[in-house]
Amino acid sequence: MPRTIPHFLCEATDKWPDKTAIVSKKRSVTFFELYEEALATAECLRELDIHSGDRVGVCMEKSLDQVSVILGILFANAVLVPILPRLKQPNIRHIIENSGMAALVTDSERLSEVSEFSDITRLIAGHGEVDEDWPNLAYLRRYIQPRLFFNQIGVDNAAIIYSSGSTGRPKGILIAHRNLADGADIVAQYLETNENDRIACVLSFNFDYGLNQLWQTIRKGATLYLHDFAFPNDLFALIAEKSITALPVMPVILSQMFDKRLKSGTVSHDFSALRYVCSTGGRLSPTMIEDLKITFPEIKVYSMFGLTEAFRGSFLDPKMLHSHPTSIGKSIPGCQMMILDAKGDVCPPNVPGELVQRGATVSKGYWRDPENTAKVFRTHPNFPGETLVYSGDNAYCDEEGYLYFIGRRDHMIKTKGFRVSPTEVEIEVIHHPEIEHAFAFAVTNISIGEDVGCAYTTESGEPLPERTLKQYLKSNLPSHMVPTWLIHFKSFPVTGNAGKFDGNSIKKIAFERLGVQPSSTGFEEMLTDA
Repeated sequence: MPRTIPHFLCEATDKWPDKTAIVSKKRSVTFFELYEEALATAECLRELDIHSGDRVGVCMEKSLDQVSVILGILFANAVLVPILPRLKQPNIRHIIENSGMAALVTDSERLSEVSEFSDITRLIAGHGEVDEDWPNLAYLRRYIQPRLFFNQIGVDNAAIIYSSGSTGRPKGILIAHRNLADGADIVAQYLETNENDRIACVLSFNFDYGLNQLWQTIRKGATLYLHDFAFPNDLFALIAEKSITALPVMPVILSQMFDKRLKSGTVSHDFSALRYVCSTGGRLSPTMIEDLKITFPEIKVYSMFGLTEAFRGSFLDPKMLHSHPTSIGKSIPGCQMMILDAKGDVCPPNVPGELVQRGATVSKGYWRDPENTAKVFRTHPNFPGETLVYSGDNAYCDEEGYLYFIGRRDHMIKTKGFRVSPTEVEIEVIHHPEIEHAFAFAVTNISIGEDVGCAYTTESGEPLPERTLKQYLKSNLPSHMVPTWLIHFKSFPVTGNAGKFDGNSIKKIAFERLGVQPSSTGFEEMLTDA
């Protein structure tokens, strides 16, 4: 049988038809019911003139209806394009136009907000009250006879996931069906996911990490509990009351869970069912690890690392967490992460080079962007016929084979699980009528990976009120892109190269004024020669 998520759901329905697959606050569904909803949604999309290969966007809050739409798109032989609901309108428009989206499925409550896009794509409601102006999938499913008409195979396009790029606009990562299927199998293998697992889903379905919880559930017959994380006590109660066995998170979620100011109560809860917590999107701090071990003494903690272009690349064995706390681990099954020098040779231990990945999770490239695809997705003479991902990240490997991440060569800022383009931040800062120049950069923050910092100059030479400037930026940028640190310069230092801004000097001065140390690994001199 072909390796695709729809085929996995067919298998799950045969094996566990009456087993609960997904639970939300409002309702729950068995695998058979989930299968029927997916088929009915696919039939609705076909009736609405969605054809094989069409890109269909999903801009919805996490819900069972969102899950039905996601699976329905795949069963309709279409291509899923998740869109984060809190994205600003210009980026949503860019994604719609860049993907060539045939339709955008959204919450009924959000239809009025996205109505301005009706000139470039068709708008469909995923659930909610029926509106005469827009087709409603939840309503149409009641009156349609579902049928299985899925004929995609592993190499066909399954999804385009957009991530901020260095050009200042999101870039679409083109993902095949077999990428999703292999990713589910690989992660389930090292996490030992099984049909007895009850997975707490606090993550969004708008990114590969959150989606993988759904794929694993379908692949292994687990039960997924949808949860909108707002208050730690609610999450702790869910873990105890539902006997949750698996908790996938990001460091920013852990920081919020164990925020000492919130005085969360966990003493009365029974967490004995929980067997692991896994995290990606940034390094786990010693405090996070200690909080986890104090609250959940028996669990395994998996620290994971991945590239958007290849989903997941490595994980650290829980037994090695204390002896190798800064390592991103070793390659996941079915993939290989290597450290290569400028000639393409493998670097010796402790010599930094570029992090390069090969294997099952490597995606198909950037959607409609052959230039950047050619730069990042390349061949290697030692692996004829394969495409490898050249990450642009600096890393090194120790004598035991453990990998260590140093930094991004393209200066992307990784914060709260997002990759933020400094260029995109700078563009919005410079839009302020009183600001002349801007330079965005990363400031280390172990809780969320990195903060966004931004130095700026004004035409008057005087600083702007920080509160007013942040309020302006919040109205134009997603919250994760709003700079935490704003540093005013009278003027920027320049290099001898035609007056180009000296980025290293700007950051050095900014760090001195902030009283923080720049990210340092002790390999700066070696990197110069690498």
